[in-house]
Amino acid sequence: MHFVKVEKSPGKANLTLYDSALAVLESEDFSDLYTLNFHLQTLGTKYRVRDSLVIVHDREKNTVQLATASDENSLFVS
Repeated sequence: MHFVKVEKSPGKANLTLYDSALAVLESEDFSDLYTLNFHLQTLGTKYRVRDSLVIVHDREKNTVQLATASDENSLFVS
């Protein structure tokens, strides 16, 4: 299982991808959610991400959402 952590703040988003041993595979900043979501779609083939836990921290609203994703089509942040 992979872990995807997304930190959203006004005007930007930060993505960190971890493997099952919690080693960082990738960390990137994005200027909008459209680009972030497109990049999330590519992780399935790049790292063979299938089952994953998605953690979204919205700094503006001070909320955290947890979701599971079973394939690259279900990796989506709103």
